[in-house]
Amino acid sequence: MFYQFTLPKISLSKFLQMKFNSCLFRLLPFSFSRAYIMILGKLYYLLNWPEKVLIHHTCRYIFRRKYAAGDRPRKKIKGVFRGIFDHYHEKMFLGYSHFSRLCKFLKTRVKFAGADQLQEAVAAGKGVMLVTGHFGAVEFLPGALALNGYPTSMICRFQTTRLRESMGKRAAAVGLELIDADDGNIILAAMKALKQGRILITEVDEFDEWRIDPRRDSYFLDCRLPADRTLDLLQKRSGAEVVTALMKREGKKHYTCELTAISQGAFPGHLSLSERCLSVLEETVEAHPEQWYQWKKFGKLIKSHVEAETGHQAPGYLEPEIGLPVPDQA
Repeated sequence: MFYQFTLPKISLSKFLQMKFNSCLFRLLPFSFSRAYIMILGKLYYLLNWPEKVLIHHTCRYIFRRKYAAGDRPRKKIKGVFRGIFDHYHEKMFLGYSHFSRLCKFLKTRVKFAGADQLQEAVAAGKGVMLVTGHFGAVEFLPGALALNGYPTSMICRFQTTRLRESMGKRAAAVGLELIDADDGNIILAAMKALKQGRILITEVDEFDEWRIDPRRDSYFLDCRLPADRTLDLLQKRSGAEVVTALMKREGKKHYTCELTAISQGAFPGHLSLSERCLSVLEETVEAHPEQWYQWKKFGKLIKSHVEAETGHQAPGYLEPEIGLPVPDQA
């Protein structure tokens, strides 16, 4: 009889943050630790095959609609998994590598494109909603901003107590404020940060945290989705400026944060703030799909939405995932 072995219900994040691995990151050079995470990540997906299949089929579904057949979707999908491993490597490097080495890395390896737009927004004195996504080296964004003198706050959620404690100490050392999504009223904490004139980092593609607007839909990667009103509500209450920030990987250990003031964009007037920010993210994901790592959550979202609209599963889409539990990756 054949048995399919699986790991206990544990996310990739928790699997990689085992105590031995967190200690190892203080010793291994950047390239060695990246290779090590790649190996562990492949092992994780080997044992958690439903999660791998979900990501694979989601990517194939989107790539088939967005790209020509000659673009070799299989190669793009391999790039997506490498990007997922890069994200968790960057998270581990940020949380557990030698602190002085980390600070030097962020100050020398991260560049900002459009920094004048962010500076103008900060100078307005009403706070800045810096909207990003699960894209590229987003883990480096808050630390890089803080080390460059920007008063920065970020809403985040930690998968392990060890990472929460480590990040809390490191954030305090550089003047970065972390708002724990599991600790109290995050809307009040976010409003307080904006009223203090700080930069508040939030992610537009946190699909399972959306506050749904039942009166409208939105679109992302040619898929119709529910509309989120979180950013619009926060901006109306605070009057803050809005800037998008996407941290692109630019080859070996180099990163560029592309900043775009939403008020200066050529957007149709009927689009909500969330839709405008999503459109900026969408354009970047279409150009660099391998750097976006929200494919699993997106797959679960569009699968349920397609089935709700049609009353049955879309042909050829995610058939292997029916009835298979997939743990959250965040």
